Amino acid sequence: MKTPFSTRASRFSLRLSAGLVAGASLCAPLAGHASGLGDGIRQLGASRAVTRSVSLADLGVNAPVSLVGDARQEFYLPVPKGQTLADASIAFDGRYLKGQPGLASMVLTVDGEPLVSQSLPDGGGPLQRAIAVSPRPRDTGFVRLGVNWLSRNGVRRCEEDHSMANAVTITPQTRLTYRVDPRGVASLDDAWSMLPGTPTVLVAGRRLNADAFDSAWRIGVALERSGKRVAVRALPAAGETVDTRGLDVPAALSAVPAFAALRDNAAAHRLANDAELGALLALGAPAVSGDLVVADAAMHARLAAAFDALQAQLAGDADARDAFGAWRAQRALLAGGALAPKQIVLSSIGGQPVIAIAGDAGAQAASLFDDRLRHLLATGAVTAPVARLPETGDKQVVRLSSLGGSAESFDVLARGDWSVNFPLSAVSSDGRMPSELTVYVSAAPGPSSSRPVATLYWNGVLLAARQLTADGTPERLRARVPGYALGVNNALRVSVQRQPYSADCNEIPQAYPVDVLPSSSYITPGDAEPDGTFVGLLPLLGGEPQLIVPKRYLDAAPESLGRVIGVAAASGLSASRAELTVVDGGKPAEPARPFLAMEVDVDGAKPSAVVTGGQHLRIGGKDTPWLDVRGLQRLSTAEVVRGNGQHGVLWYALGAPADTPDAPFLLNRGNLAVIGAAGPVAWIDSSNPDASLPPGAGESAFYEWRRYISWGVPAAGIALLVLVLLLILALRARRNKRSGD
Repeated sequence: MKTPFSTRASRFSLRLSAGLVAGASLCAPLAGHASGLGDGIRQLGASRAVTRSVSLADLGVNAPVSLVGDARQEFYLPVPKGQTLADASIAFDGRYLKGQPGLASMVLTVDGEPLVSQSLPDGGGPLQRAIAVSPRPRDTGFVRLGVNWLSRNGVRRCEEDHSMANAVTITPQTRLTYRVDPRGVASLDDAWSMLPGTPTVLVAGRRLNADAFDSAWRIGVALERSGKRVAVRALPAAGETVDTRGLDVPAALSAVPAFAALRDNAAAHRLANDAELGALLALGAPAVSGDLVVADAAMHARLAAAFDALQAQLAGDADARDAFGAWRAQRALLAGGALAPKQIVLSSIGGQPVIAIAGDAGAQAASLFDDRLRHLLATGAVTAPVARLPETGDKQVVRLSSLGGSAESFDVLARGDWSVNFPLSAVSSDGRMPSELTVYVSAAPGPSSSRPVATLYWNGVLLAARQLTADGTPERLRARVPGYALGVNNALRVSVQRQPYSADCNEIPQAYPVDVLPSSSYITPGDAEPDGTFVGLLPLLGGEPQLIVPKRYLDAAPESLGRVIGVAAASGLSASRAELTVVDGGKPAEPARPFLAMEVDVDGAKPSAVVTGGQHLRIGGKDTPWLDVRGLQRLSTAEVVRGNGQHGVLWYALGAPADTPDAPFLLNRGNLAVIGAAGPVAWIDSSNPDASLPPGAGESAFYEWRRYISWGVPAAGIALLVLVLLLILALRARRNKRSGD
């Protein structure tokens, strides 16, 4: 029998009323027994906006950028894709110099919109401006800062301005600052894109097992090759010291011993127990924070123990205990359970988003966070049993369009530049390094009879140049990429110069368009050619090499990881395909692949640089030592050696070397380098002494030809002399034959 609607409605009303009464009865005790301590715990769950700041120095612009004449420079500042930017602003930092009369002005644009315009008086001085940035989401993942400099000093309008006395300089301290709501960070791709310029990798403690150490160094190298500077931090243990200065501990939490102890505002606060560690984590203290976490079983155990100890101090307040349980379930997910094998997830510690990587997923993370695969990570969690970068076949190339090269044309009056920046990892894989560069350029014709000139530069090294026909059709420039031009971060620049035409100043010179075709232009990788130098070894270490470290490195993980990451990135070691080998005691290693060995003797290797006792350096020559010195500090040596039938790099510390080099570098000259805190301080090539000379302005694509000419000219002279002697002998023999007849 059907139930009348009114009866069903009455029953629903009764059930709803009963539910409301029951809910009210549950809420009443909560409301009645809410405590100040519980309210303080709930405040920890309030959303904390994440502040990020990225400077030009973070993007690899380590020297001031100067503009003269009529010039324009754009900088692409990365931001989370599709995220609203709160309180976003650009702090422009620069200087100007105006030593010649005439017009000089500067216009600053953001995303193509002019926001600052200023005429500059004679003299010079600082140029510091705060520019508000629109909060709108950027689907491109960049805020585009443009600097336009106009300086005119010609007497007549058609004259070209040649003055170098008027210029503007943009310093690397120019930076973009913004805040984002961490709740809007929904994918691993977003989390990676909003990493700071110096991200921190958090590990469980000073002593790690081999898997966690393996994942940490791989993650660090992947970050270094994406233009970041990595710091490694270990969770402090009871008895260790942390910096609590500037830590904001809510007054409502002062009744909890762990929180009260952290209000000392001390530079070296000694942790008394795990509860204080839990309090630091709950407050999001910098001393225990990280942007990426190696979430192995040890990390899970440390976090769980810290929060359990803190929760035990709340046992006397039921409301605070329940509030902390709710906070922990929402804000401390990594303490709730270990990650699955090969898993990478977007998680949080203390309300801050972190990228958590399982202890055995370091190789997969290094591949997935590469620019070629990263945009696949549009979710908050992935499990990747296999993740490797696509292999580059013999005939495959890397298009400049895939590196971010712009296809837009640009007008050139006298000179115009097109550039693209990319890490070395973007153009090297499967043990292959850039070998040849092919660029297609098209230029519109102009009224001048002089043909435009296009020039290729790689990291400031001139590779090729040619005069263009300038009929609007693509023209090819091709050049070999020498090993000494490679860097950890690389800048490819195409410069086009025209001769302005004014018809005896009866016309005003006009600019005409030029286009670099990135979809048609490409970089061709080359095979490994081991020749006993760092450059010859780069492709081998980019293949499937070995990283060999002593077991003591695992017992002092933060310091040793910093050194491993810096040297591995400098030597071109593959972060996704290398194999970690840990050597016990003083036994020599027996590599089965190309290798990087750090403070480990290699079977059969005979290095010319021998480090004894960590402070005595002796470099042997052919007959006598080249160098014998003691007492060196904060240095290290890296040398190409051959051991156990394999080529590799042998690294030793001198004194107490810096944990991480101040700036990234690449081992790309000679076969022996002495490295300081700022990078290599001396290069030595026993087979080519010229390689020990510092690179100068004259080192271009023709630099290597000078080496060959140095022995080629005498060889050619000897060959010519032999030929002349043979001719003389032939003529004499012919004369003797005639005399005999």
